[in-house]
Amino acid sequence: MIEQLSNIFPQFNNCLSILTDKHVYVFENNETQKGEFVSAKQNYHLHIENKTNGQFYFLQNDDCIMINEKNGQCDYLIFNENEINFTEIKVAKGNLKNHRKDAYKQIENTFKFYSNAITFSNKILLNALVCFPSKRRIVKPSESTKRKEFKNKYNIALRTGNYLLLE
Repeated sequence: MIEQLSNIFPQFNNCLSILTDKHVYVFENNETQKGEFVSAKQNYHLHIENKTNGQFYFLQNDDCIMINEKNGQCDYLIFNENEINFTEIKVAKGNLKNHRKDAYKQIENTFKFYSNAITFSNKILLNALVCFPSKRRIVKPSESTKRKEFKNKYNIALRTGNYLLLE
């Protein structure tokens, strides 16, 4: 998949981080609209735990690969050889329901964008994570109607939380 993406998107390598750490913490910088890797002691929005003992990829999608798409785009694609996680972090204050609906649209639009560019292998698990900041670890399925819709339409497992486990 790396080769496919780098052939299609000339800016791909500038947007990609290759990581091997067991724990990675991501802070969504509101000013730059980019993800920053921080320590566990710093403020962060997403905790990624890598139990594979191998490398995984962190692709800055928003404003790097996808720029000003009509229906928006999710922030990151976090993936390895077994799974892809379309990830949207919502740090804005206000109506949580509206932010959640917006995140679903952004993830859906991002999936369609990449589906038009590459073919996802049947062996790859497709996941989506809508992340809201919290001081404690949150892992839960998303609301049941959206979860069913994403599973039936796109074969994507949709979750809400601030923790991502790569196994």
